[in-house]
Amino acid sequence: MRNHDLMKDPFYAQLSYVVESAICKADQEAQKKGIRLTDSNIKSALNKARRITPQRSVLPLDAINTREAFIEELALSIAAQREILEHTAEDGSDGTAISHADWVKAILVVEASLKLRKSDEPGSRFYLDFVRRFIELGEL
Repeated sequence: MRNHDLMKDPFYAQLSYVVESAICKADQEAQKKGIRLTDSNIKSALNKARRITPQRSVLPLDAINTREAFIEELALSIAAQREILEHTAEDGSDGTAISHADWVKAILVVEASLKLRKSDEPGSRFYLDFVRRFIELGEL
């Protein structure tokens, strides 16, 4: 099954939406601090987030710069979203366990979306601009 087919599955669509919401929140926080994240930065954070499991966490690095710190924090935030979903359902009861394989598939769906919407232009934000509008529409 290809990644875009997973978006038709409500389970993966929900997980991907949660990941993209975390991306938007991080981008907003970065902008407040005068940091301009790019699509390439998001790709890096998604790659890092895929490797984080409950058994294998990534310790925040002493980042060389503030942008790198945001990338590390975003990767950790994305990983934390899985745990939050597992512990809380919409009705306040315990959530459903999400396997690492399913979580990775959801991240791959987001990566596929990024790949479709990014530009080869250095510093592009085409995906970030798209996902911000997408998340804003979902919140209406």
